[in-house]
This record gives sequence, C-alpha cells and structure tokens, in this order.
Amino acid sequence: MKSPARLKYIVLVFLGWLTFVGRLPARTIILTDEDCQRVAAIAAEAPSVSWAAGEFSGGSFQTRYVDAMPNRSFLICYPLDRIPKGQRITNAQWELPVALTSAGEQRLYVRRIVGDWGAGVCHAYRSTRPQKIPWSVPGALGSSLDRALKPSGVMHANGPGQCTLNVTEDVQLWYTGAVANQGWILNVEDAGALVRLHAPLAAGQGQWKLRITYEPE
Repeated sequence: MKSPARLKYIVLVFLGWLTFVGRLPARTIILTDEDCQRVAAIAAEAPSVSWAAGEFSGGSFQTRYVDAMPNRSFLICYPLDRIPKGQRITNAQWELPVALTSAGEQRLYVRRIVGDWGAGVCHAYRSTRPQKIPWSVPGALGSSLDRALKPSGVMHANGPGQCTLNVTEDVQLWYTGAVANQGWILNVEDAGALVRLHAPLAAGQGQWKLRITYEPE
C-alpha cells in the first residue's frame, strides 16, 4: 500500500501533467489547392460549363489561369479534417497568387457559399448529377441562399503578387459546425474589372495557401 505522502506526490505530478497538456503551444497547418476536391470556375457566357476559367476565344477556356470578372466566379472548398478535435481556431490567412489585374487597384470579393454544390456545378446549377439542382440565382448570386449576404472580406490587388485575407471567422464557423463548410466564392463586382489568378493545380501548384493556426480549448 502506498503511503499518503507517496499518493500526494503522484496526484501533484498528475495535476502538473494536466496543466502542461492544457498549455500545449499553438500549431499551424497549411492547406493548399492540392488538398481541395471541389473547385469550379463558372461564367454567364458558358452557363453549363464547370470550368469556364480564362477564355481564349469563341468559348474555349484554358486551365492555366482563372479570370475573376463581373460575369465569372471561382468556387473552392478546403477540407478541415486535418485539424484535431477540441481545438480553437486562433488565426486563418488565405493567400492567393495574382497573375495580373486591370489598371488600378481591384477588389476581389470573398463570400461563404451557402448550400451544397458539387458534380456538374456551373453558372446555371449548383449540381447536375444525379439530378439538376439550380442556384436560386444563376451564378450563385442569391444572397443568403447561394452565398452569404455579407462578404467575408475583400482582397485588394494591384498587379501580380500574393494577395492575403484574414478568414479566421469563416474557418472557425466551419470547424465548429456552426455552418456547413461549402467553401468560398470569389468574384469582382466593379464594371470592367479583372483579377487574373494562377489556376489551382496548374502552374504554381500549391500556391492557394490557407494557413490555419489552432490551439487546445
């Protein structure tokens, strides 16, 4: 039988270990476009196409760049299953590779997508398989029905380079399950504006970086 002093020592050691575990340092993971299973480029001029990114001519679209324009949007969803349970998201920064912009500083709007989307997604439909399910407004423009009413933020781009936005609130909402993780939709709203991005999984793989820092609750 252990003596009371010995038992007290064991209890103190155990409590000290619990305190140490509760103070584990924050960790940061980096998710990239290579982690994403759902991406799409949709455009009004190609309403049934899932990858209407950058147009060459006559409805032919290339895969090297993504053009964000008033009539074109980009959809992307990052899985968050690499983050262990029981964590608190302390910071999340989303970094995008801008290839070029139209003259002056351009604004790239980021909003959470509302509702599921997937196979066959395009300008007209949020999915086409196994059945066609339309957006409430073509192009996922329906506020609070297709996309969040309020932008998560606005990226300001002025020529080529990396563009970064704080998306901590969105990632925390998705991680906790407060809202379903359906990813983001990117677009520009100013007439004549263009933000050209290096396409995911094309030139410069892994440049669409989502840096997430978390710590135990």
